[in-house]
Amino acid sequence: MTSNKTNILVVGAGAVGFSVGYHLHLSGAGITFLVRKGRKAAFDPPQNLYCYDDATLKEFNGFNVIEDIEEVQPQQYSFIIITLDGNVSRSSEGAAMLSRMGDIVRNSTTTVIMNAFGSGIREHYLQIMRIPEDQLLRGILGTLSHQSKAELPVHVPTDPKLIAQSIVCYKHPANKVGFQVENNNKPAAKQFAELYNESGVSRCGQVSPAMFNIYSSIGFPVYAACDIAGWPKFSAVIANKDLWRLACRAQGEIAALPKHGLIGKIMGLVMGPYMTAKIHLKMEQDMLPLDYQAFNRFHHGGKVRAQDIESIRNSIIEGQLQGRQMKALKQLFQRLIEHEDANQSM
Repeated sequence: MTSNKTNILVVGAGAVGFSVGYHLHLSGAGITFLVRKGRKAAFDPPQNLYCYDDATLKEFNGFNVIEDIEEVQPQQYSFIIITLDGNVSRSSEGAAMLSRMGDIVRNSTTTVIMNAFGSGIREHYLQIMRIPEDQLLRGILGTLSHQSKAELPVHVPTDPKLIAQSIVCYKHPANKVGFQVENNNKPAAKQFAELYNESGVSRCGQVSPAMFNIYSSIGFPVYAACDIAGWPKFSAVIANKDLWRLACRAQGEIAALPKHGLIGKIMGLVMGPYMTAKIHLKMEQDMLPLDYQAFNRFHHGGKVRAQDIESIRNSIIEGQLQGRQMKALKQLFQRLIEHEDANQSM
């Protein structure tokens, strides 16, 4: 590592880790990945990333890979990005890693950026890591990124031979916001966003804690509806009017939880069946040639499904503790569980 670089540790070398790590590398940051023991050789540089934006391979070189958390020293990194999902973060292994990382960064100037989602997950990180609130920021990957082994449908001009040569594939949204970071610590968020923006090909947005709370919980009913419908194109999910309206009512119940305040109430009203459909139909078109629903099936229907289910369950519990029936969300959740049970019995 060189002293003139901003050094960043990325915990996890999956789709999120490689996507954000690559773009920060383009910004001139020194990138180190912390991976599971015994996995270092699989992730050593160079690695190729496939970019759906221009149908080319991007070589990612010059990064470091370590597999022992004891190699991480206090003050060694300006930022540590933890890419574990909510379910893994709550596992015994995940909690042990977070606890040890907290010991390393506590009382330092290092800022931790977490990428886990779900109700209460930020509080879980703070409790386990025992670091000040302003030392922990939440982050959202704006690009859609998946491991090349996902085997999604191929649409022109995507070249499956190039995908086979990559470790991760990614597609930027139309606005090129590849990452968003919570600005509860404005100086740290500004520093990270300005660094990320130096990549020249991807931008980092800044999101208020209130909006982040909504973003991190409101979307799961839509994915549950897609799962129940069998992950067809969004137009087919929307055409199932009873299911779509149920999902949007459930989405509104989450948005209207007291912790989301007035912003949540307004969003719950605005994000009805029409507006929610418009957003996802546009996303489905904008993300081509990446197949948006096939990606959602791989990601939300498989990879982070446990996180999504846990978030819905926690939102139901939270609402009921506050005297809310959460009728639509409970009904949707029951249908999701019945759908899962039916699939497992086949």
